[in-house]
Amino acid sequence: MSKITVHPLTWIFGAAAAATGLFLEAICVALILFIHELGHAAAARAAGWRIVKIELLPFGGKLETDEHAGRPLVEEWLVVVSGPFMHVPMFIAGVLLHKAGWLDAHLADLLFQLNAFIFLFNLLPVLPLDGGKMVQLLLCALQPYYKAYKQSIFFSFAALSVILAAAAVLLPFYAQLLLTASYIAVQLLVMWKEKEVMFIRFLTARYYDPVSLRLYCLPVLKSDRLLLTVRRFKRNRTHTLQVKNGRNMTEEQLLQSFFGGKKYIREVDENMD
Repeated sequence: MSKITVHPLTWIFGAAAAATGLFLEAICVALILFIHELGHAAAARAAGWRIVKIELLPFGGKLETDEHAGRPLVEEWLVVVSGPFMHVPMFIAGVLLHKAGWLDAHLADLLFQLNAFIFLFNLLPVLPLDGGKMVQLLLCALQPYYKAYKQSIFFSFAALSVILAAAAVLLPFYAQLLLTASYIAVQLLVMWKEKEVMFIRFLTARYYDPVSLRLYCLPVLKSDRLLLTVRRFKRNRTHTLQVKNGRNMTEEQLLQSFFGGKKYIREVDENMD
């Protein structure tokens, strides 16, 4: 069952905003982020995803699901882009409400600026922002999942460093910018630390909740290690394994042996009926 939660740091930042006379800005940001996350959630629900919760963070929001990269890439593309897409109707609604006289010029201008800033910020090619997720999905379309996951983190660290260097040269010092960059850097470190866990979740999703995908023939040798073989698995494919001088096997057979403790392809081949 899905639910909406607020990170404790969000309450602290909200209290700080109220204390410094920025309460209206904080409310507007929270509203924009909430609608943004509702876009993600609506697309995920339409695709049949299992939504755990929506969490509002100090510098954004997070939709948590139980899919673990087991769904087709096109579905995740739609879920990812649905968040940024929500900024378009928000902009239109702000213009219409202002023209109808329900929003004064100051509030309408504030909403426009914050909406545009959050939209552009979210498209930065840095995980866990939507722009970074788009880069990761592009890499997943070209590379095996394990390799693409690591590459996307390296790319995000590089992009974050370039953005911070440019900001240090072109912009005055902003404590919020430094805090935001620090938060993103910590999230990237956590993602790197959990890369093996995420990979196992990717494999278990394929084994216990498989989705019919286009077949991809993966040539292997009997001497190949199962771990290195499953690390060649791609997200948007169902694999058949072509064993040199052996019997072909399905992805399900390989994963069953992998989770059963087998180490080499030859062990799977020897135990096939």
